[in-house]
Amino acid sequence: MNAPDGLPPLGEERPVPMPEVAASRLPNGLAVQVVPWRGVPLASARLVVRGGLSDDPSGRPGLARLLAAALREGTASRSGADLADLAQEAGGDLSAGAGPDSLTIGAYGLAARLPLLLDLVADVARRAAFPADGVARARHLAHEELETSESEPSFLAVRAFAREVYGTHPYATIAPTAASIDAVTPGLLAAEARRRLRPERALLLVAGDVKPEEAIAAAGNAFGDWAAGGSAPPPVAAPAPTGGPRRILVLDRPGSVQTNLMVGNLGFPRTDRDARALELAMTIYGGSFTSRLVQNLREDKGYTYSPGAAASWLEGCGTVRSFAAVRTEVTGAALNEVLYEMERMATTEATDEEMDRAFRREAGSLAIALQTAAGVADELARLWVLGLSPDEIARFVPGLAEVTKGEVRRVSGRVFGTGSARIVAVGDAAAIRSELGTFGEVVEGET
Repeated sequence: MNAPDGLPPLGEERPVPMPEVAASRLPNGLAVQVVPWRGVPLASARLVVRGGLSDDPSGRPGLARLLAAALREGTASRSGADLADLAQEAGGDLSAGAGPDSLTIGAYGLAARLPLLLDLVADVARRAAFPADGVARARHLAHEELETSESEPSFLAVRAFAREVYGTHPYATIAPTAASIDAVTPGLLAAEARRRLRPERALLLVAGDVKPEEAIAAAGNAFGDWAAGGSAPPPVAAPAPTGGPRRILVLDRPGSVQTNLMVGNLGFPRTDRDARALELAMTIYGGSFTSRLVQNLREDKGYTYSPGAAASWLEGCGTVRSFAAVRTEVTGAALNEVLYEMERMATTEATDEEMDRAFRREAGSLAIALQTAAGVADELARLWVLGLSPDEIARFVPGLAEVTKGEVRRVSGRVFGTGSARIVAVGDAAAIRSELGTFGEVVEGET
């Protein structure tokens, strides 16, 4: 069968093209990266600032997320409604959010309105006013979001797993608490904004139908007189390894017909030499429909509809975790299979077919992600936060192709050990406690 005209022959490998990235740095230390993307007359501007939830002060869990939510409530010269109207006038929207390692302020809209988009981002980053009514609204919405999240067993499992794996490390916090939401004041947010939002700890990403030289000049106009306030934050400290025997935390949901299981260990930073091998290992283990874990739990045993596994990449150290929502009566049997598949990854080599399938999936996923300007900007922001240069995009697929079966087995031995694994089970404790006790110490926690 021949491919249509203009397409490569079926099965032909094509490298993932490196996007054009124009990099610069303003005198105040602000890094700037511009990605020209022709065809659609749109552009986005996002300011990525180092220090997210992991940079929250002691006793203020989730403050970064609350800060991000309140940033759009108004500036020294514009109300929150004014900001929203101007973003709409530019044909787009204004956003802000926070993750474990960064806080982001972004605006998108028509490329011809790029100066306005940059002005909106700069105004929010530099002159957020935190009006009392806006902060009250942000608190109210945060309470609603937390209440909704805590009704979901998957959220409870993720939150408990983070606490189990990270202990007292800042990564143990994935969301605010009711008490930390109540403690937020305009003065507290203003002080945090001054501490965090500084040019020397930030990257400005502009992507879309723009000319690099014009975008850099516009960035200078919007951010050039933003005064630096000190040095960039130190790298996030690596968390202590989870020592000790295997531990199983049960969160009781009486009468639940299913158990949400999460099993895993600490991983390592994206800059580690085994990072690419881990990408393939995770795909082979549980990151695709044809993976070992999915075939075992879903196709062979019928214990669950959507099991899976993932590695998180964080500046300090992410996790490697398996997850599945299984029927209550097969909780113990399902956990047994998860532990079996983890050990099998660490003790047996992948097949040639598994290696090839995993490589094609990872290479294809990157190629798809880079099909839009927003996708490229997402990837560049992620790499910058993790301490990697834009060139990593071009190096990733060739690096994957060089990974051997022996390297996949070695990295699996680093992260899939079950002896000290942390296990969270959210379900009917009375129905699952005894069978889980077969696998290790069972501790009951609060939801």
